[in-house]
Amino acid sequence: MSTTESTLTVPCVPGNAPFTSEQRSWLNGMLAGIFSQAPASQAPQQSGPALPILYGSQTGNAESLARQAAKAAKAGGFTPEVIDMESYPHEQLATATQLVIITSTYGEGEPPDNAKPLHDFLHGAQAPRLDKLRYTVLGLGDSNYPDFNRCAKEFDQRLSELGAQRLCESVYCDVDFEDAYAQWFDAVLKAADKSPAGGANEVTSTVTELESPQPQETGHSRKNPFPAPILENLNLNREGSLKETRHLAFSLEGSGLTYEAGDALGVFPRNCPELVAEILRITGFDGDESVPNPEGGDIPLHLALSEHYDITGLSKLFLAHYAPLADHPELNELLADGNDRLDAFLHGRQIIDPLVQFPARFGSARDFVGTLKKLSPRLYSISSSPKAHPGEVHLTVGAVRYEAHGRARKGVCSTFLAGLTPGDTVSVFVQPNRHFKPPAQAERPMIMVGPGTGIAPFRAFLQERQASAARGRNWLFFGDQRRGCDFLYEDQLTQMQSGGYLHRLDTAFSRDGTDKVYVQHRMVEQGRELFAWLEEGAHFYVCGDASRMAKDVDAALHAVISEHSGLGEDHARHYVDILRKEKRYVRDVY
Repeated sequence: MSTTESTLTVPCVPGNAPFTSEQRSWLNGMLAGIFSQAPASQAPQQSGPALPILYGSQTGNAESLARQAAKAAKAGGFTPEVIDMESYPHEQLATATQLVIITSTYGEGEPPDNAKPLHDFLHGAQAPRLDKLRYTVLGLGDSNYPDFNRCAKEFDQRLSELGAQRLCESVYCDVDFEDAYAQWFDAVLKAADKSPAGGANEVTSTVTELESPQPQETGHSRKNPFPAPILENLNLNREGSLKETRHLAFSLEGSGLTYEAGDALGVFPRNCPELVAEILRITGFDGDESVPNPEGGDIPLHLALSEHYDITGLSKLFLAHYAPLADHPELNELLADGNDRLDAFLHGRQIIDPLVQFPARFGSARDFVGTLKKLSPRLYSISSSPKAHPGEVHLTVGAVRYEAHGRARKGVCSTFLAGLTPGDTVSVFVQPNRHFKPPAQAERPMIMVGPGTGIAPFRAFLQERQASAARGRNWLFFGDQRRGCDFLYEDQLTQMQSGGYLHRLDTAFSRDGTDKVYVQHRMVEQGRELFAWLEEGAHFYVCGDASRMAKDVDAALHAVISEHSGLGEDHARHYVDILRKEKRYVRDVY
């Protein structure tokens, strides 16, 4: 029998399907048995060589690109397989012949949650030699951060160390990734194995997920955002607070956009007018100069700096372009000294800082914008359920304002949104997140940890469960600085409690006592009951800061399981791994 005739793609149940691990294993075994015994005429037929596309995604961008790549690969004559990295069988690496990886990096250079198991396996002692493998990696990152695309680079380096050869050069994208992705995947399709079997095993099992329903494409998207009118913009903090947290409601009427609880809203911001004016003054331009629009054509410089270019994020690349113009000894020394000192200089500074500290003249306005990155949209967790607020979408946004290096700073998008009034419009799109959803089984308990603006998706989850009359119990851990002025959505949460939809609410207000108490401390205090909920099948969710809070909550979760199972730390690690594999421990962290 020829390889082409015997190559079967055996589907498996998605990791986020409403089954236990035992049920999924049984169903996958049944599917494997059915497909292995089926005659070739009844089995799914591959239309071309197999092309596995693995994604590691925290917010959904990498997954969206993986599915976009699959469409292009299919049109190019391949049979693509879109694979969540967490679902990829590690034993299959030893016989794989080609692999496409698309992954983001989050936090302090860490792999996305769903990429961590494969990342750890490849960097462990059990990783096999991969001399037969040809691969390529696309990384999604932000060059304003020191660990730019670290996860993608580590995958690339480790695969090479294990003997794999690059299918084509790996590419590390900045926040504006569309063009770089298109060029990279065009190279992938030209270099990929086009032999009939594509180097695939005779039977590829437990790799291709049964397609979950995908949101219907509409006329509005990241490339064609919808101008959403603001319906409401309220400050959720009371008098005496050191914070400003805005509740924003937008109308989606007539947009064709749909979303689900757990998805994110992409927002295209506009830069601070005062900052634009200061940059024009320092550079000596009047703002009427004609410069390239990143979307095509030419526009006045003032408009370009206001709406199209990033004029805050200071990167090594900008300094490298700027240093020859300034020719300042201190700046030249910074660039020559290497990463550590340069990273320290970049921390907390923005483009305005070197313009002031090391004055120089650009040859033209076009030269100036040539050093800038495109202004990218920001993603915010949606804080409403479409079932509770049809035709609307809500956000919970903390306005970022601080001082650094003697200058007042503003978060680009958060302060832009904070300053808007009802009737103003904002360009938006929906970013689906398939993995961050309320439990598919309505009777399953749900534990949510969301301090500060991390409460956003859990407000949506609770509204969703209430609107659909889900029977599962709900437990929220919320924290902030002071109960009297920082208890976000207190009235709504209290109403949900009294109505029987929020069964437990544990709070931690760090500035109200002599000792600072955070949500992870409340978890440990309530550890016995928390573990009991997990044993009953509860899903555990975390939303908020990745660098500190999420790590502390993860450590607390391990400690709770270790203590209340009575089986110690090793068992706790295994228990948490199972929770992740069953999609019962998921995080929306940033």
